[in-house]
Amino acid sequence: RALAEQFQVICPPGGPPGAGRPGALRAQVSCGHWVSAAGLRRWVRALLDQGVTSFHCPCCSDTPWLWQELCKLGLFSVEDRATLEAQILAQEGARGSYRPCPRCQHLVQRLDPGALRTPCLPCSQRAGGLYCFCWGCLKEWRDPASHADSRCSLQAALHDAPKIQAPRSAIHGCPSLRACPRCHALLSHTTQGCPMVACPECRSWFCYRCLGLSGGHRPSCPIADPQLVCGGGDAVTPMSRGSPVVPSVMGWILVLWRGGI
Repeated sequence: RALAEQFQVICPPGGPPGAGRPGALRAQVSCGHWVSAAGLRRWVRALLDQGVTSFHCPCCSDTPWLWQELCKLGLFSVEDRATLEAQILAQEGARGSYRPCPRCQHLVQRLDPGALRTPCLPCSQRAGGLYCFCWGCLKEWRDPASHADSRCSLQAALHDAPKIQAPRSAIHGCPSLRACPRCHALLSHTTQGCPMVACPECRSWFCYRCLGLSGGHRPSCPIADPQLVCGGGDAVTPMSRGSPVVPSVMGWILVLWRGGI
């Protein structure tokens, strides 16, 4: 908030959208506040310099500003966007939350860590319909069936992974490849030590045997089957198959895409 006040990101209330310094660009974000172009650019750069890769409204801190939403405002030049996106990708903590869209190559910030179906707002605008891609294999998401079998490389890798043959290891009999239950990054176990592993992308701890997250893991756990990550439009594990999608997630994306911000 201090940085936002320093760079005057939020425009003062009370005036019409065009009020303020002549020639100053401004736009309205999803939470209803008006932001200035110059202030927003300086604020984003300052946060990235501190290693911060997620952005929230300085006035209502519980409201996230997705990167694709900020870009949709039209306040960044082509050069600004390219520089900022390169700076985002240079941050280690951004690898599990950002990915270039396979169609337009612009960065897309992941909205829901529990879903692989990922919408791209710029591509949706150009196509005149909601364009989504698979976070795992980067192919266009046409329907759930197109990602529930070997046509999705992520799903195929998990399905075909051989079982670990290490009788003295705690993960003997587990698939040799797992997807992180939170961000779906692929990883394997060294076969040494306990079955708890840390995802190198999102830093989440989970059990390689049962896929239970840290805190909900039981010492005497069964070995979970190879994961189903793309079926039904959700990323699910054998421990949570059939979990419903949060209905507001895609609804929010539709509002942004249709210009509701």
